[in-house]
This record gives sequence, C-alpha cells and structure tokens, in this order.
Amino acid sequence: MATVVVSVDCAAANQGQCYTPELVRVAEEFHVPMTWLITVSASDPMSNIMLYHREYLHRIPSWHEIGLRVHFQSNGNRITSERERAILIQEGKDLLKQCHVKPTAFRAAEHDLRSSDLRYLEDIGIMVDGTPAPGVVMEGTADWTGAPAQPYHPAYDNVKAQGDARLLLVPLAAHEGHVAYLDQDWGSLRKILDRYLRESPVISIGARDWANGVANWRECAVYLREHGCRFVTLSQLASEWSS
Repeated sequence: MATVVVSVDCAAANQGQCYTPELVRVAEEFHVPMTWLITVSASDPMSNIMLYHREYLHRIPSWHEIGLRVHFQSNGNRITSERERAILIQEGKDLLKQCHVKPTAFRAAEHDLRSSDLRYLEDIGIMVDGTPAPGVVMEGTADWTGAPAQPYHPAYDNVKAQGDARLLLVPLAAHEGHVAYLDQDWGSLRKILDRYLRESPVISIGARDWANGVANWRECAVYLREHGCRFVTLSQLASEWSS
C-alpha cells in the first residue's frame, strides 16, 4: 500500500485564474488532505499570501496543511547568493506568520533547492521539503540527475546525496524527465503513477493552483484509492518517516 502526498504550488495571484476552490472540493469529496505551498518571491513577496489570506485560507479544511514555497528570483534574475536566499527564506516564514501560519513544509520553485539552503530551512522550523524531481534537468536552475526517488535525509554539502541533515526531502514522482503534476494529460500522469505503484512506497504528486488539473485530481483520487493508497500531508509523512 503506497502512501501518497499531494502538494499544491500556490502562485495564482498574477495568473488571472485560481482553481483552489475546485481542488478543495475534490479533496473533501474523497477526504484527502493536501499541502498548500504559498509562494513568496523577492520581487513580489506579498501577492500570493494576500490572495490566500483574503480568499482561500478559510476555505481550506483544517486537516490540510499550509506551507511555504519560495521563488528564488528578483525582477527576472535568479538569486544565487547564499545570504540573499537565506534572507528570502526567513522573509517567507515571517510573512506567513502574519497569517498565523507556521510552515513546516517547503518547496523551492523550479526545483531550485541548494545545499546551502538546508540549514536555513531547518533554522526556521521546516521539517520537510518537496522540491526534488529525480532525473529532471532544468537548464540554469536545477539538475536532479542521480537523486533518490524516495524520501531521504540529504547531506549538507550535497542535496542529491543521503546524509545527516534533519530535513527530510520528499521527491516528486518523475519518469523520463516528466514530473507528476495534475495539469498534465491523464495518460502521461497515469504512466508515472503506475510505475510508482509497482516500485515505490511513497508517491508525491504536484499541482498548480493556476493550472486546471481538477479533472485529473478526481481521476487520480479514484485510481489511487482503488489501489489501496493512503493520503497524508508532507509534514505528516515526515513525522511518520522519522518515527
């Protein structure tokens, strides 16, 4: 029986559409918890937090989880400085705190997690990260070639190697360079799910609140329930993994 995590990248504030209410309805229909990762970036730190504070946090059931997603960019330029990245991580935590949220789950946008980020994430209380996408290469951003496909504690000097960091990394399900996001076509998504159902105890699936993956979310929930899967949040998985 596989354990499934479904996490949502929340960055709809400037996209003109948001499917959060529809995603929530499917989650409630199947009583499935989701992890909602609210995006902060240096060039636009507040818009997604304000959108969720105003429109959606009160609609998300208490048995779901609210976490933090950081886009390490400023005015279109990637942030590579360790110090600047640490400041943005801290700023994201402080902004969510204003909405009475203390995040313990995290994702870096565009799979851009670096070894130098690990201790700063731990320092703000992050227990679990859902960034890795094994085998996926994004030019100029991230290369997850050779990364583990199942949850692991990374090394502080190599985010793709197992080590003694307290933070648990939960890789997104991926196959042949494609990551399991709900807004891709169902055939491609099912191909990834079938591979993980055969081989893996944990399946991590992503969603984007600005992209319409609602129909696939319902298909996915039915399909995985039929295979006896259980659903948890990222932080719940981290708690179980370390116990």
